[in-house]
Amino acid sequence: MAIQQAPRIVPAATLDTPAAPLLAEVLRSDGRVTVVSFIYASCNSVCLALGSEFQRMQAQIARLGLQDQVRLMSISFDPRDTATQLAVYAKRQQANGKTWQISGIASAAGRKAVLDAFGVVVLPAPLGEFVHNTAFHIVDANGRLVKIDDFDQPDQALADAVAIYHAGRL
Repeated sequence: MAIQQAPRIVPAATLDTPAAPLLAEVLRSDGRVTVVSFIYASCNSVCLALGSEFQRMQAQIARLGLQDQVRLMSISFDPRDTATQLAVYAKRQQANGKTWQISGIASAAGRKAVLDAFGVVVLPAPLGEFVHNTAFHIVDANGRLVKIDDFDQPDQALADAVAIYHAGRL
């Protein structure tokens, strides 16, 4: 509820992609609302579940013709995830780059700023894994984090994203 009352501006962290755009600029680039999740490519538990939900959401976005209103973004917090590894992850997840972008954050300071802004806590775990909280973070077309839905409510997250898009058009 606190996010809805006081939306947070997404930090200007540089994405780890060949063009190296700023996350905040990408999120404001085309008028769409973005559903954001945080992952790491070698995760074999909750990140896979998030990927499955994003696959389903991506199909719903296409089926309902919402591509101009809503997009998905998975952001890796693992500094070991290179752009190449994330491209492999995107292919494995069947991410359509126009609807679902998968990227990392280039610097440790940028990752920390983004994780802090989104309220994501990441703790190292044995065997090079991480323990982290997860949710669907809704970012409006102005690059502000405006809502957070539980990770077990993907339908609600998509509905909220569509509602936020339409509220911004009034």
